Amino acid sequence: MALRLLKSDLCTSVHVSLRMDFDTHSGAGHAFSCAHGRGLMDCVARFLGEMKATPAPGKPGKTLLDDTLVLVMSEFGRSWASRANDGSYNLPDDHHPYTSVFFAGGNVAANRQVGTYTTRGLGVPVDIIEETGQTQKRVPRSADVVTTALRIMGMEPNEFFIPGGYGEVVGLRKG
Repeated sequence: MALRLLKSDLCTSVHVSLRMDFDTHSGAGHAFSCAHGRGLMDCVARFLGEMKATPAPGKPGKTLLDDTLVLVMSEFGRSWASRANDGSYNLPDDHHPYTSVFFAGGNVAANRQVGTYTTRGLGVPVDIIEETGQTQKRVPRSADVVTTALRIMGMEPNEFFIPGGYGEVVGLRKG
């Protein structure tokens, strides 16, 4: 349905929410989460492929993907399972304020990975252009993801306000 709406040029944005509970705390739960995560990424890849194959309405030479910012994200992160000395797995049951965000489409720099996690699932500092214009290394926050998306869409910092401050994650915007 989201793809149909974008192709029809009836709307300029679409929000898709996966109505699944990935928040599981058992051995079977982690296998469930991984299987559904893989399925979700397959769907996202097909969605992006279809957008890339679709001409942008009213924009000759551009595709729907060239003209659209796509974000895939979760509300929390979880540290990964680790193998114990006896071969069994230590399954994490913790939620972290850090998560992964996938940016694709219009005005997004191609073929990049920015940031990583520690073995405990905690974020590692990256370059951030702060609200003041200074660059600093720190762990990105959700406000930085929002700011980065707004900047990718061409909005300038004087056009929005984010309580608590913000920064743009360096390396995601083309240019």
